[in-house]
Amino acid sequence: MKFISSAFLIFLFTSLSLATELRLTRAQALAQGFFPQTISKKSTTTRDDLAAHSLAWPVKFIDAKHSIGNSMPEYQNYSNEAYYHAGADLRLQQSGQVVAPTDGFIQGNYYTYVTDPNTGEDKKFTKPITNGGDPLYFEITLKTADNLFLEFHHVNPDNLPKAIYELVLRGGGNVQRGEILGTAAVWPVSRFGERYDHIHYNLISANGVYLNPEYYSHAFIDNLAPVIKNIFAVYRDKKVEVLNQKLNALPTELIVSAIDIKGENIYPLPPTLVEATWSVLGSESQKVGWDFTQKLLNSLGLFPDIREVYARNLKLSDGRSFTTRGDYSNTIFLFRLKIPPTATSPITLKVSDGSGNEKIVVLDIN
Repeated sequence: MKFISSAFLIFLFTSLSLATELRLTRAQALAQGFFPQTISKKSTTTRDDLAAHSLAWPVKFIDAKHSIGNSMPEYQNYSNEAYYHAGADLRLQQSGQVVAPTDGFIQGNYYTYVTDPNTGEDKKFTKPITNGGDPLYFEITLKTADNLFLEFHHVNPDNLPKAIYELVLRGGGNVQRGEILGTAAVWPVSRFGERYDHIHYNLISANGVYLNPEYYSHAFIDNLAPVIKNIFAVYRDKKVEVLNQKLNALPTELIVSAIDIKGENIYPLPPTLVEATWSVLGSESQKVGWDFTQKLLNSLGLFPDIREVYARNLKLSDGRSFTTRGDYSNTIFLFRLKIPPTATSPITLKVSDGSGNEKIVVLDIN
């Protein structure tokens, strides 16, 4: 019998279990010295948004093939609890620099998240640098004069510039746009057979809403529309794949499997908009769907329950199964569109990305 080396076992376990963000139960977080984050919202203004594409990216991307690794609305599931990625993974060279995209007040902490298993909504917990922690899960945060919050995760706490380290020890201080805030921690897990050194970048409004960094940062060159891989119809008595753009009847739900490739980028991402529309005689067209181009909100302006947005598991009547996955090796996104009984044929599906590229499919009832 051959014995597997302990080093290989450690690598294998890490590869399977290490999420891009640290998630604990509330009890585990408190036991490790973390406390629920409290954010002061005192400010001269409370503007929620920036102008589109007005911020510089805080890192220098490796190249056009290695830019955004995971995106804000992306479904993640490294354990039993699914959650939104909530920010953008910015791919950079090993130990690459993080630069302030704007002026602001910085702080630095170790952090973790406690995830609501029912909705996928996160509660952040932090502890000061002096308390110690996992160096992979240290962040530099920046609050602007408009009370916007920029978070840079996976900054190496052992390699902070001297001036930044002193500000962090004092509980924070002001920095200017272009100032070096730190360097990326060396990430221990590869993706697609390559290094995956990255900064997880969150952009949060004064009201605590996650904003899409791709919309508010400098635009990418991207002329490729998202790809619709499959469309599934859920009827009261069966679940089937839609072929030749034909529906058997009005479904109770459409499930759309789609991905977006951003230009030359090698990482598949979820599209930012997935919606179904239909015409109603004598009134405006009606629609259902999800638009995360700018913010992680549903059509009512509320946090979108992840179970309503994504179909985690789908088993068709012919026995085939599909699962939404978002991890180091799997990126499959099944978007749910609940169709009301008042909908009419044809139903137009639109899937688009943050650059305005779109794919449209019109479904007719036989």
